[in-house]
Amino acid sequence: MSEETIKEVFDIIVNMEVVKAQKEQPQFDEEDASASIVDALNIVSVALEDRQVEIDNLKETNKELLLSLQEVSRYQSALDISSIVSIGDKDGNIMYANDMFCQISGYTKEEVLGKNHNILKSGEHKRVFWDGMWQIISQGNIWHNEIMNLNKEGIGYWVDTTIVPFFNSSGKIVSYLSMGHDITKRKIQEEEAKEYHVQLESINKNLEQFAHTVSHDLKSPLNNAKGLVSIIESSLGDDQPAEVQEYLILLKKTNDKMRSLIDGILQYSKASGREATLARIALEPFIQEVADTLTAKGQAKLVFKNALPEISYNETVLKQVISNLMSNAIKFNDKEQCVIEFSSRMDDHYYHLSVTDNGPGVRKEDQENMFKLFNKVNQDKTKDSSGVGLATVKKIVNEAGGNIWVKSTLGVGTTFTFTVRIKPKVHW
Repeated sequence: MSEETIKEVFDIIVNMEVVKAQKEQPQFDEEDASASIVDALNIVSVALEDRQVEIDNLKETNKELLLSLQEVSRYQSALDISSIVSIGDKDGNIMYANDMFCQISGYTKEEVLGKNHNILKSGEHKRVFWDGMWQIISQGNIWHNEIMNLNKEGIGYWVDTTIVPFFNSSGKIVSYLSMGHDITKRKIQEEEAKEYHVQLESINKNLEQFAHTVSHDLKSPLNNAKGLVSIIESSLGDDQPAEVQEYLILLKKTNDKMRSLIDGILQYSKASGREATLARIALEPFIQEVADTLTAKGQAKLVFKNALPEISYNETVLKQVISNLMSNAIKFNDKEQCVIEFSSRMDDHYYHLSVTDNGPGVRKEDQENMFKLFNKVNQDKTKDSSGVGLATVKKIVNEAGGNIWVKSTLGVGTTFTFTVRIKPKVHW
């Protein structure tokens, strides 16, 4: 009923009351009666306006509630599509299971509703695991971990699971929502990686043992050969023919080269599969100390482009890395003076340490193969190289959790950059 209609009704009432009053009470005050009715009309009008505001607010609330329900429905649909979802009562009995839960477990909804979640237990986890879970969720906290379940056929599968407790108005837990993702493939890959790692460690140990055995067996005849060459030189005295002297020098060089190769193989085999004792190393004095053992004074000029950091590393293997890089720079230098520049920078996880020389440089096509075992990039036949040093450096750096790469320009020089973890690995 509109406000206009109500006013019409009240006008009729007023007229009727006026007529009645005139008949019954000749002295009736018409103005007082009209004022009273108008006041009543105003009260009714205000009440109607308040009621209309309530109705409008209720409509708006219903609209927001409907939108919220639609949003919750979309969330549930997305969750059902992407996750394994179940709801259990306070004792773990299943009250709800979505389609993905049934698909992964192999059970129908009829088979699981009312049953306890224990029907999925695989025996993979000890009792302390489950006791810990119940202790956390029964206190109203969210629990997250990886669970191995068994499907209906007895085949294991892994679920990355989150359990959320729900409360009633009294604050008591009435149910638990379990959400999870199938991570079986990832767990299989992790297990395969562990097995591969064990196999690799065994291979490395065998390789190191093999290298020791071979080096011992090879060094013995090499020592004998070196001794025989010395005996021949002594026997011939100073009257050696020039051709014989040339052959003897060649024998000595071949012997030394073979010994160098064997030592390189030993270093390479020792560069993996071992525990490393870490030490805090201030790089600048460490590098200077290594340089003093490698070169005669003034043979190579060291330049520190910026302040080098203090790192955690194994001293023995770091000495191998630095000495190999410096030795190559000195050995293959073609300038009047060898200059070796050291610099560093850091990112969130690594120090980047660079060693730059002013040597002849390396061709682009050779740079990718520089770190391969027994690969000899140097084209100068007068420079002896076993092809083991850079391969050893790469193995050391990689097993410490870092990486190494090279940039070079012909005629200008070469830069080796390797990374060192700011937070080091415990084992090499």
